[in-house]
Formats: sequence, structure tokens, C-alpha cells
Amino acid sequence: ANAAAKTAERYHISPVAAARFILAKMRGAEEGKPQLGGVYPLGNLGQCFMGREFSRRNFILGDFFVVDKSGCRFDESMSLKEDYDFTCSHLQEHGSIVRINRMLIQAKHETNAGGACSVRDSAGTREEENITILQAKWPGAIWRHHTRKHQVVLRWECLKKSAPEES
Repeated sequence: ANAAAKTAERYHISPVAAARFILAKMRGAEEGKPQLGGVYPLGNLGQCFMGREFSRRNFILGDFFVVDKSGCRFDESMSLKEDYDFTCSHLQEHGSIVRINRMLIQAKHETNAGGACSVRDSAGTREEENITILQAKWPGAIWRHHTRKHQVVLRWECLKKSAPEES
């Protein structure tokens, strides 16, 4: 993956051009009607080459995303990790998302002033509160990250479906 990343062509594009590309991929999707699209959530070029070019059921980072015609909204009761909930809402409502795994953005995340960064506390209490909410709303789909404290991983295929109601 690192060798592929080193030899890959790189294009520096505007946020508008990136958003238009993502929207075109969403509207051109062969299966389902994804209404949420985004970019690879990490800045590691080698790591983004380890998987598929596009994915349909992975996390969409809140730093840069495109919504087409979805009625899904952010859960205002969540102060952190709301992008995980927003992604899950789209997966549940529309069946898929579009993530461009070869498109990376350069943005400050978790260290920038304001926004979610002003809500975080050094003990991680607020992160843990929101992880509890996520795990209750999306049982089985939200896993704790095995090496990064107060972080989670979305595994949509592991979502526990609720049992059908008996009549």
C-alpha cells in the first residue's frame, strides 16, 4: 500500500470540485440511492490504498461531507461523535453511503478551536457519554477502537436487528 501511495498521481482540488465529484458518484451509484458522501477519514495516504477505492457502508467524517436529498438530520442531543450517528442514520434510511477512499482532505481535526473541540474534556468523559448513546442507538455497529482511547469504529454489517414484534 505504501508503494502504491508513493507512485500515485496527486491532484490538489478545491472543496467545491471535491464536493461535485462526490455528488456525481452518489447520483451514479448502481445500487441503492446514497444521499451521503465523503472522503477517507484519515490523512495517511498509504493506509487509504489498503482498501477499495470506494466504500458503501463505512463512516463519513463530519469535517467534509456531501448530502443530496436526505431527510436525515444530526441528533442535537449528541455533543461529540455525531458524525457517526449521522452516518448510521443514512445507512439505515438509504441503505448505503459513498466514501471516496482515495480522496483525502487537509483539515485540523480534534485540535482546532471551537466546535466539538470546545466540548471535549481531558478525561474523555464527554466522549464516553456520546459513545454510550451511539452504542445504545446502533447496537453491535459501534465498536471501541482497540488502540485509541475514547474512539470508535463503525461496523455497519454487525448492527443487531431488533426482533420482529409479535402480534
